[in-house]
Amino acid sequence: MDYENDTTWVRGMLHPGENLLWSGKPGKGHLFSKEDAMRLPFGIIWCGFAIFWEIMMLRNENAPFISKLWGVPFILVGLFTTVGHVFIKKRRAKRSSYALTSQRIISKLGNQIQTLELCNLPHISVNQRADGTGDIRFGEVVTNRRYASTVNNNVDGFSSTRAVLEFQNIPDVNQVEYRIRTAVEQALAARRSED
Repeated sequence: MDYENDTTWVRGMLHPGENLLWSGKPGKGHLFSKEDAMRLPFGIIWCGFAIFWEIMMLRNENAPFISKLWGVPFILVGLFTTVGHVFIKKRRAKRSSYALTSQRIISKLGNQIQTLELCNLPHISVNQRADGTGDIRFGEVVTNRRYASTVNNNVDGFSSTRAVLEFQNIPDVNQVEYRIRTAVEQALAARRSED
């Protein structure tokens, strides 16, 4: 377990009687996810078309100046879609810290802190990789996006999900999940004994 990281940020947040059980940071590597693999072909096609457009406009001596600049933002979007977001993920990982206490799950990204009470913890799911690292997701928020069908006025749509809170790229993810589940059981038992 990674107890070497700085825990002063979480120690100042502890309530009376609350104990720090685990703290950690995202491990190095694994910045390229399945979602990125799905996004990459689109980004390559987008970027390729934008570069093609820009080259054609720069070669055309009669093209207006605005047309010569028109492709630049599209090239930038393509570069971000293919590789730029990986650098943003790396920066986020450096600024992230996680903690498990006897009462809460805590996630810190820069100055933004999210907490979940163990007694009210939503569904937990784990994505483990072959090397033992992985992600722990707490709950899911479903975002519904609807659009009207023009064929017979039925409303069709799709939904996407994201975690309420997530510990990303945790070394020895199964051990951390076990600690979380044990802490949840203990917190629920303590609450039952108080009632």
